[in-house]
Amino acid sequence: MSSPYTHIIGIDGGGTQCRTRIADLSGQTLGEAVSGSANIFQNDSLAWHSVSHSIELALERAKLPQDCIKRSYIVAGLAGAEVKSAVESFKAHVQGVGHLDILTDAQTACLGAHQLNNGAIYIVGTGTVGLANRNGKWQKLGGWGFPLNDEGGGAWLGMQAIKQAIKRHDRLIHSTPMTQKVWQQFPGGIDELVAWSQHASSGDYGKFAPIVTEAFAQGDEFAALIIEDQKIILTEQITALISDELPLSLMGGLANWVKALLPKTIQEQIHEPKGDALNGALLLAQQRIQREH
Repeated sequence: MSSPYTHIIGIDGGGTQCRTRIADLSGQTLGEAVSGSANIFQNDSLAWHSVSHSIELALERAKLPQDCIKRSYIVAGLAGAEVKSAVESFKAHVQGVGHLDILTDAQTACLGAHQLNNGAIYIVGTGTVGLANRNGKWQKLGGWGFPLNDEGGGAWLGMQAIKQAIKRHDRLIHSTPMTQKVWQQFPGGIDELVAWSQHASSGDYGKFAPIVTEAFAQGDEFAALIIEDQKIILTEQITALISDELPLSLMGGLANWVKALLPKTIQEQIHEPKGDALNGALLLAQQRIQREH
């Protein structure tokens, strides 16, 4: 039985941008495009606009007609898709597509990293989240949002630096290069810091993470305490995620930094990702088409 699909489309939609890649059924890339935010939990309407616009642009660059979308098998990894109500709200906007499967952006990243095989990823950026795939059964660890969770990520590092700076203000500890650099960001002193904290986002706190890592490299004693806590937290998280010796890929802006902190037993399980989230989405589309037909 021949497939009703002529193309496959992979989508990687995050809070900052939405990437789309269109390919033929063999997986040969024909066109790619980027559009705006596609976090379906934060704004389902905007997410659909970004997704549909990026598909339109990718079709244009592939020199394919727009109605090709009706004959395409689409797999979209979208931020916020772990929330079922967000997925349903997003689907209410979807129109004119042939077939659309929705996963989280972390799931498609994991599938790409391990080429659909069993494996895990641990993302260390502004926040942290671990995800493992065992024969299609998913385990999520962490990633419940800052400041409630996301321990060990960039925002967490930044918050710890600011806490140490407040201790210095209260004369509980002595001044170090790290606490000095934090206070340089708040020339108005403690009043400015407290006012800033009332509206600061995880990204705002994450901007202080380099202060910690740089101070650590220079031997700052309080930065060293923070990094030791980070090491303990991430080792515990990752050990729980790959207790059955799953292959692991580290991702995110702090991945290289974190790798050097981890015990050798974990480092030995770390592999470079074999593909990205778009690759994972396209591979899954191919697999599901083959299973259907």
